[in-house]
Amino acid sequence: MKTLFLYCFILVFIIKINAQVNLVPNPSFETYSTCPDNFSQINYATGWYSASAGTPDYFNACQTISFGFGVPSNGAGFQVAQQGNAYAGVYVFGATPAPQREYIQTQLLDTMKAGKPYCISFYVNRSNYLNIAITQIGAFISTTAVSSGTELPLPYTPQIISPVGYYLNDTLPWIKISGTYIAIGGEKFITIGNYKDEVSTDTIQTGSNLAGYYYIDNVSVIECEELIIPNIFTSNNDGVNDFFEIKNLPPNTSTQIFNRWGTKVFETNKSDVFWDGRTTGGIECVDGTYYYIITTEEEVYKGFLQLIH
Repeated sequence: MKTLFLYCFILVFIIKINAQVNLVPNPSFETYSTCPDNFSQINYATGWYSASAGTPDYFNACQTISFGFGVPSNGAGFQVAQQGNAYAGVYVFGATPAPQREYIQTQLLDTMKAGKPYCISFYVNRSNYLNIAITQIGAFISTTAVSSGTELPLPYTPQIISPVGYYLNDTLPWIKISGTYIAIGGEKFITIGNYKDEVSTDTIQTGSNLAGYYYIDNVSVIECEELIIPNIFTSNNDGVNDFFEIKNLPPNTSTQIFNRWGTKVFETNKSDVFWDGRTTGGIECVDGTYYYIITTEEEVYKGFLQLIH
């Protein structure tokens, strides 16, 4: 008597998602030692300071002087905070004396682990009082604090940077700059600004005030988790691999599953997905290939899966 063995090789797709533990202290500049009452006071935002001879600014809604250093109205423009009631401000191009560069820096709450992926992001918004927009603002990750009293721009290459050719020109919505960084190990500082010189900085002019100035808010350094998506499951109630299962999806994620003819058979907005091979109406789906679309706030992931009863 011959015994037939069926081997099901389960492949997985691994996607990096956020583990939701932000290593940046005071990421939205909410906590302060003193309410700002002048320019050049980034050090009033707890944990933040300048990394060059430039003098970054601090704006907080605690300050109510008109055209001063408050939020949303201040001496650099008008902008509500991306998160909370505060943000930083930096020159990135062309101020006097030129070339002017300002960088904000902070020490992370913990050192990065070698080989681990980190999801890094921050938001920028161009001041509507200054009329130069640039394409690339970046974040440099380092093991030690970086600074320069005279050499500008800082002589480093940021690991996270906005795309070439995409002008950061919006004065109403905040623009998110983000990316994934694989740690060497021991990194514990993040420094944000423009790392290109005057000639290399790609700019457009939107008015007569020839300087580039940006608000910065909601800085995030988060160790990414591995999201494992199987591409085969056996819905036969034997207690082994009975579900198409995905755990720990980010909040506000939509998961949809379609059959080979494009008909949606399953949909959920939950962070933990358990599909038992039935439609939302409880009808058992036939064996075959199905397709998923997972939509997070940052990415759309598409792939296939095999259902076997």
